[in-house]
Amino acid sequence: MSVTVKTYGKIVLAALGAATLAAPAFAPVAQEHDHSAHEHEADAAAAVSVTEAEAEASRTLFSQYGCGSCHAFADANGYGHIGPSLDGNAALSVEYVNQIIANGQGAMPSFGGMVSEEELETLSRYIVAKKAD
Repeated sequence: MSVTVKTYGKIVLAALGAATLAAPAFAPVAQEHDHSAHEHEADAAAAVSVTEAEAEASRTLFSQYGCGSCHAFADANGYGHIGPSLDGNAALSVEYVNQIIANGQGAMPSFGGMVSEEELETLSRYIVAKKAD
């Protein structure tokens, strides 16, 4: 059986199309996170508190790492519109915020290697504690 150039081109295009559908290269970047899995954690978030010293240290970290350029968060003077607003975001729990800051998600980079575990925990508690203010 002989394959013509025209037929070969169609086969290649079909294979490329199938490969594109099977494994989108940028799907993780555009993927939205389902916050409904964290709804049960919202009640526990209401009990989170930080000292004024922890809040001030967290505001400094928030500013130092440029978090406010992407995220709206009034307590830390963040007015960004690229990432999700942290103000009034009932879906945020300490565990969820900690995981996202440490590992990144979508367009957000990982900060896990840049901040200490203690700073990460304090910053996560601060965001959850002050999100409703």
